[in-house]
Amino acid sequence: MHTIKDFFTIVGGLLLLFLNAHTAFAKPPHALPMIELQVPAIGVSQQHHLAQTAAGELILSWVETDGGSSTAKFAVLEKQGWSMPLTVAKVEGKLADPPVIIGLSDGSLAAAWMPYVKDSPDRYAADIYLARSIDGGLSWSTPLKPYGDDARIYDAQMSLAALPDARLALVWTDMRNASHDPAADKRTNRYQLMASVIDKNWRAGPELVLDDDVCSCCRSYTDAQGEQLVTVYRDHAAGEIRDISAVRWQAGGNPQITNVHADGWVIGGCPSNGPSIDLTSTAGVAAWFTAADGKGRVKVAFSDDKGAQFNQPIELDADASGYANALLLDDGSALVSWRGRNGPEDELRVTKVTTDGRVSRETTVYRGSFPKWPSKYPAMARVGKQAFVAWTDPTQKKVRLVSLTID
Repeated sequence: MHTIKDFFTIVGGLLLLFLNAHTAFAKPPHALPMIELQVPAIGVSQQHHLAQTAAGELILSWVETDGGSSTAKFAVLEKQGWSMPLTVAKVEGKLADPPVIIGLSDGSLAAAWMPYVKDSPDRYAADIYLARSIDGGLSWSTPLKPYGDDARIYDAQMSLAALPDARLALVWTDMRNASHDPAADKRTNRYQLMASVIDKNWRAGPELVLDDDVCSCCRSYTDAQGEQLVTVYRDHAAGEIRDISAVRWQAGGNPQITNVHADGWVIGGCPSNGPSIDLTSTAGVAAWFTAADGKGRVKVAFSDDKGAQFNQPIELDADASGYANALLLDDGSALVSWRGRNGPEDELRVTKVTTDGRVSRETTVYRGSFPKWPSKYPAMARVGKQAFVAWTDPTQKKVRLVSLTID
């Protein structure tokens, strides 16, 4: 006959066995294999951006500074290594946003850069110039300003996406209806999210208002699947609520806005911390930063309908600085990068997360300080089984780049 003591001994042993098994299966996620690549920049470099050619090759663009001027350059990572770095534009002073070089569907390249307006009474006023190259960047077309004289471009606020038939979508934050007077009526003192589509003949289409009241200095992010565009951005609502929204739109207009998630972040100023999005033919994923309860949190939300609606968010970090990027992977999971906190310094972290919130990979790419505007956003892109993450190192005063191998 078994005694009560025997019973508790057996139960205790089973419990211990369960706990040991649970501990064995609860090991930390494996790191993603990573190597650092030498960036073909000369001297002081900053303001990085990652994109792809139409053939799927990685494009890295950056700015080299020399005294009082800024030179926008780019190079393509080919099978044999980096192509020869080429110059897109050189301007006096600083560029307000990292230059963007993106591949168009016909194999040509499009470039966008944003110089500040000289002698403007508004310190935030900038212009956006676009150019196209049909010879791989050896020469560029005459710069195009794809908007009318009424536009007042707000600095560091542009996002681009390639469309079929060698067209290009451009999104910017416009302050033509805004005022920097603290006494101005907030009902009419609004920043707008605006867009234009440039056709294959390099002519700008009509200006579109995507949202007539947005957060002023959080950058937007735009992606496209076919003709369907989705732009994610930090919205602005009554009561100073600044949550993330997504607007679906096409060249003909008809923007449809949805709230990515109602975080309920109430803040009296712009946090300068925008979201990102990545789309496939069937799905989407968005990543962003919020501090609705006073804690810096990074969240990610999947979409089953290419960004029309988003599922409940998954929290990846509850002590973060933000600046999140997200990529969809072939197995339906997402790769997310962001700046987390580690004591007085930040960490550039990359995590692989499934739609049910399981983290299977986790890597710290860099630990240290980051520059302020406009180089504080890390960048991320994917080419096949490789993910690339770029950032500006303020100590080494250069753009750095790593390659991560995706399972």
